[in-house]
Amino acid sequence: MERESAANDIVGLRKDFIEEQWSSSVLAVDRHRPNEDLHRLLRARDSRCPFPGCGIQARELDLDHTRDAALGGPTDAGNLAGLYRRHHLLKHHSRRTVRQTGAGVLEWTSPTGRKYTDQPPTPTSHRTTARPPRQPDPPPF
Repeated sequence: MERESAANDIVGLRKDFIEEQWSSSVLAVDRHRPNEDLHRLLRARDSRCPFPGCGIQARELDLDHTRDAALGGPTDAGNLAGLYRRHHLLKHHSRRTVRQTGAGVLEWTSPTGRKYTDQPPTPTSHRTTARPPRQPDPPPF
């Protein structure tokens, strides 16, 4: 791996992604739009809009760069959050600010300076327990 990295540096090539080591999922990319792995992770983490008092479900959310990608903000889980379209636009066209403090936690600051911290909901797990096959009832005779 080190040799490959050195070779890429010498030739002037660079990888446009960072690969998460234990699952081989790409969790950061060097472009504006997240890939499917990162999109799936963010949909699971951001199951609702984190704007104070909102809570609209994930299927209605835009993925937004907390620090603007055009100003150097990375396309990774630490800089992306799912926002309802209205709140996405409000963030960009008002004096409200937002910053990520880690693990999907967003700290919003209102135009008056009041801070609101949003903790993402605890992910649910869908575990099934294997049950032994049901034995048929004995015949009635």
